[in-house]
Order: sequence, then C-alpha cells, then structure tokens
Amino acid sequence: MTKDIIFSVTIPAYKDRYLKEAIDSVLAQTYHNFEVIIVNDASPYDLDSIVYKYDDQRIHYFKNKKNCGAKDVVDNWNICLSYATGDYLICMGDDDKLTPRCLHDFAELIMKYPNLDLYHARSEIIDDHSNLVCVLEERPEWESVYSLMYNPRNSHLGDFLFKTETLRKNGGFYKLPYGWQSDDITAFIAAASHGMANTQEVGFQYRGNGQSISHDLSCIEDKIEAVRTSVTWRKNFIASQHADNPEDSRLAELIKQDVAKYEQREVDDMVEFDIRKKFFSRSCFWFYARKKHNISFSRYIRCTLKAIKNRFI
Repeated sequence: MTKDIIFSVTIPAYKDRYLKEAIDSVLAQTYHNFEVIIVNDASPYDLDSIVYKYDDQRIHYFKNKKNCGAKDVVDNWNICLSYATGDYLICMGDDDKLTPRCLHDFAELIMKYPNLDLYHARSEIIDDHSNLVCVLEERPEWESVYSLMYNPRNSHLGDFLFKTETLRKNGGFYKLPYGWQSDDITAFIAAASHGMANTQEVGFQYRGNGQSISHDLSCIEDKIEAVRTSVTWRKNFIASQHADNPEDSRLAELIKQDVAKYEQREVDDMVEFDIRKKFFSRSCFWFYARKKHNISFSRYIRCTLKAIKNRFI
C-alpha cells in the first residue's frame, strides 16, 4: 500500500528568507506519511523563531554546533541523511518548495517501479516572489543511468528522491566543493543498477534567486575544479559499467566521446557567466587566469563575446 511508504523530507537550512515557505510546502502535502528533518547549519539568522512556531510532530529540528559552510555544504546534506528514518529521502534547499501532490505522485511511482533506488520529480523554476519562471522538460517515465548521464537536462538536488538505505550504502551524497555536481554524481550512483523513474507532473519548485550557491561567483575556480573532478569520475564510471542492451551500449559510447566536450561546455558557461556579471574586472581576470585553467585564447574570446552579447544586447 502506498500509505505504508514513509518519506523523509530533509532541509539543510542556513538562510531564513524562504524557510517558512519551504516548510509550509511540505506540510501541505496531500500524502501525509512523512517526516521533516531540518538541520540548522549554525546559521547567524534566527531560524529558531521560524521552526518553533510549528506544532507538528512530524517536524524534527536539529542544530549543528559548527557551521559546515558553503564549500562543505554536502557535509550538511549527509548530516540530514543521518537523522532520516524514512524509506525514501528528498534533500531540498531552504528556499525551494514541493508542490502539494509531490509525495503522492512519488508514492504511486514507487508502487509501479518498486525495485528502483532513484526517482525524479518534474520541476519548475520560480522567482523570488514564487512566480513561475518556466517549467522544465518532460522525461521518460523510466530511463537507464546511460540516458540520465547522456541527455543534457536541468536538474537540482531537490528533484531527486533516493531510497534511504541505498543512499547510505553508497556512502551518502558524493562530496564536491560547494556541492557542484554532487547531486548529479549521487544520482548516477543510485541509478547505476536499476535506472530511474520520473514523475510526469511537476513536483518540485526550484527558486532561482541570487542568494544561492549556484550564483556565487566568488568560488568559481573551486567550481571549475569540481567540474574536472566530476569529469574524471564520469570517465571511470562509464569504463566500469557494462551495458546490457544495444541502446545503452550506444549511449555509453556517446558519453565516452562527449565527456571532454562536456567539461569544456561546463567551464566555458561558468566563465561566460562570470564575465557577464562583472564585465571589465572579470574579463581581465580570465585573460590572465585562462592558462592556469587550461582555457585556450580562442575559448576565452568566445566566452567574452558571448558575455558581451548576453550582457549588452
């Protein structure tokens, strides 16, 4: 029965601005068998006054004695995992939201595909005021890890639902600086054996706001190194896998061929975004830093021209 499935919705919390909205979105679920795990990462903000207003036994609130910090944010994800008692786990941002039927749709998907270790909710982007920006693409109801790795899609940590036991056996969330691509690799590991099933209705709302780590330009060089670590992981992972059907074999070969281009695309996108936000200072910075990061002069020029186009046109 779907009602027997227990979900752990975990919120590694630091900022206060949208925390109430995040919690309210979980409590508004049409499926009621869940727990909410909130871990305060030694925040300087008054999260206590927000959480203590709730009188709901499903909410469990913990506070870290020491701040994990943005660079080691994955440590707090794994602290959340350590407190979870549910069968399946979501780790969502303190500024993100679930739609009311998110857990209900996940429960139905689990009943249809009970042997999987990973599920995914269709997502949409919202702005600072919770207005809809865009709905992200539909995905096949089931796909292999090769399909997940090969097809370029916009994913976020809170999109994914992990089988808690398997996530723990896999060592928890894969750690990279600032969590950059940690969610992707953790998902690939979880999908390696049995693939992933996707809900067809929107279940997760990712808030695209300037306060998130993904918009923090001060750590861009660490993020570039995280991308390169991720690329090495991808190469090793594909080399260790054995596809059991022609389509997955084809995708595995395409992934091998594309991995170098993938690294270049990811790095160039970050450099272009950095230059676009602070054109004069960052274009000068990357002119001198490009050799350190193995960025050719022609790539630097392309990034700069693209930044000019996106900034001024």
